[in-house]
Amino acid sequence: MNKKFLNPTATEFIKNRNFNFNCITPLRVDASNRKYYRIKKENRNLILMDSSLEKSSMKNFIKVSEWLLSNKFSAPKVYEKDLSKGICLIEDFGNSKFNNVFKNNESKKDVLYRHTIDLLKELSKIPCANYLTNYSYKIFNSELDIFLNWYFFFKTKKDSSFINEWNLIWGDYYKVLKKSKLKTTVLRDFHIDNLFFLENRVGIKKIGLIDFQDALYGHYCYDLVSLLQDVRTFIPFNKQKFLYNYYLSINNISEKNFEDSYFIFGTQRLLKILGIFNRLKHRDKKNKYFKYIPRTLKLIKRNLDYPYMSELKNLLKNFNCHDFSN
Repeated sequence: MNKKFLNPTATEFIKNRNFNFNCITPLRVDASNRKYYRIKKENRNLILMDSSLEKSSMKNFIKVSEWLLSNKFSAPKVYEKDLSKGICLIEDFGNSKFNNVFKNNESKKDVLYRHTIDLLKELSKIPCANYLTNYSYKIFNSELDIFLNWYFFFKTKKDSSFINEWNLIWGDYYKVLKKSKLKTTVLRDFHIDNLFFLENRVGIKKIGLIDFQDALYGHYCYDLVSLLQDVRTFIPFNKQKFLYNYYLSINNISEKNFEDSYFIFGTQRLLKILGIFNRLKHRDKKNKYFKYIPRTLKLIKRNLDYPYMSELKNLLKNFNCHDFSN
């Protein structure tokens, strides 16, 4: 590997451990500033995570990873860490991400999705780690601001009457979420690029988890929404409904506003994603995520057809926002 692709911190870390630079392969990076490298050492592979530009993120990753492992989930083991430099050496789950598995074997989809929903059930049984932040209205609203600033009003001046009505609507939506007693550890980025099929493990350990450094204490439905309303792979609406009902049945959920919460969080999350993808393109010059915008809009339009979302749908319609009209 050409050393110029490594920053000085990562280069020093590798040198100090006598790793062979020829046995290091850069992995495709995600939307963050983290970088990942696969290191071949003797008969096994390791992952070097360079989080030197996001040091607090790596600290959170390690804490949540240790918590997940202590509760019998499959998170990457952390073999070495340098918190001051934002570098760690972790377990390699290989190339069995869900998206790769689905490409090679479409028939595994149903089984893996149900397995993953079983995992969410087990996660909801465990008391939340006391260091996790509550999914507050401040966080909820700041994510909506990403949509407003980087998508909706990206090229135009903000309209105060729209903003006032927008805030009232979302304030009411958050009150619905806050009423719920169904609270658990929310891993946040719970989608097929962050889930691995670990064939040789048993039960819920067959599902490998990564990218959970932004975990919060929040509503049961958030990770379910992330899984089923995934912009990276479109799950047909009838299949989404089937898996949603499967989740309800195995959790014995009868809470009346659960479905309202599901569509509120689904819409809020997808709007945030629109803003993030547009920001990645225009600010960070990362264009590859822009291809998911049509699918994101399709999912939003579907959510807005849910009766409880009618106020938001009417607001967007009255503002002549054609992106969200059918």
